[in-house]
Amino acid sequence: MSDDFPDGEASLSRWLDEILIELGKLGALPLPEDFADDYSPESLPVLEAAALTYQEQGANVDLLVRALGAYLGEAILYTAGGHWECSGFPADDPAVIVDPVLKAGPVYVCSVVRRALDEATGGVFAEEHGWMQIAADAQRERDPGWRPVKTADGVQRPQPQGRRPKRRGV
Repeated sequence: MSDDFPDGEASLSRWLDEILIELGKLGALPLPEDFADDYSPESLPVLEAAALTYQEQGANVDLLVRALGAYLGEAILYTAGGHWECSGFPADDPAVIVDPVLKAGPVYVCSVVRRALDEATGGVFAEEHGWMQIAADAQRERDPGWRPVKTADGVQRPQPQGRRPKRRGV
């Protein structure tokens, strides 16, 4: 898999080119029809539960690790600001680098997804996002004018708008 994402700018460019394709793969999951596909904190346990159900059904959830990571990463970016990065360790794991004022390290999203699938508690996505929410809330308390800003990366993603139809297709 490390051949898919070699270190450096080329791997970031490739990740950003493929992120929408990855997100589209989530349509394979047994998500509720009214799934709020909005990158909200409330959507994360639902997504994680669907991934665990998919895994319990014997499906190859490994094919969706990057898709799940893309969704989790976008949810974190909407809460904590920042940008994607694909250099460093592990080389095959895109990282979310949150706004530096939050003083939080990188979030290697595929590693978080693998941990969630291994632990099978249903709470890993929400826990990881929760740490960023705490940091963002604390920053807003210190500086009421602070808002999370995602660094422009050229990917035209849908903005969170509340309830949207479930993604279809793999």
